[in-house]
Amino acid sequence: MNSDPFSGASLEQLPEEKVAAYLQQHPDFFIHHESLLTKMDIPHGPDAAISLVERQVRVLRDENQQLQRQINTMIEAAKRNEVLNVQIQHLVTALLEQTDLDAFFDTLYQSLNEEFNTDAVIVRLFDVSLKEPQIQAEMALRPELTEYDAQVFNLFENVLNTSTPLCGRLTNAQAAYLFPELKLGSAVLIPLGTPKPQGILALGSLDVARFYAGMSTDLLSYMGKLVSQMLRRWQV
Repeated sequence: MNSDPFSGASLEQLPEEKVAAYLQQHPDFFIHHESLLTKMDIPHGPDAAISLVERQVRVLRDENQQLQRQINTMIEAAKRNEVLNVQIQHLVTALLEQTDLDAFFDTLYQSLNEEFNTDAVIVRLFDVSLKEPQIQAEMALRPELTEYDAQVFNLFENVLNTSTPLCGRLTNAQAAYLFPELKLGSAVLIPLGTPKPQGILALGSLDVARFYAGMSTDLLSYMGKLVSQMLRRWQV
């Protein structure tokens, strides 16, 4: 039985699919028929043509450049995560030194603004009770602790229900509630509270590209869990 798919057929009768399939099954075909390469041209642009080998080299070069870009992106992400990890360590060290809630929030804001190069930081805890009435009374003068409001809670439903940080542009309603005096370019909303989120830590930036959808949030989520755990010292 003849296994040659071209047997008994003229060139005009050969389907392109058969030719393509044969070449795929015999990738060394042109190694044994080098003379054909000089006769084969693939149109490229309106006034030019390149050989099959040149075309293949160009494809491989493009693939290599794309792979290199992906590698560079991964390296840059690793560098950013390394820096972020060190910043979180500094933050935790500073927060553990605080013995009262008032100083805890002040230190949190200062550290995040300085270490993380943010333009605005705010915490909002919804309907959270503190262990000591005196601390509850003192915190009444600060904006961090707020009574539960379904309308406000719904503004951050995606973050609170998924327990996942949300990066990118704030909605107009979110921005008006968190940062009414600033026109931010981007922000990240980090859920706070264990085991169920009861609030958010919001970091804002004037830079539109500072926080963006799709960026890695693993370390930001980790930071939120650490802050949540430390806040439990004062919560009921």
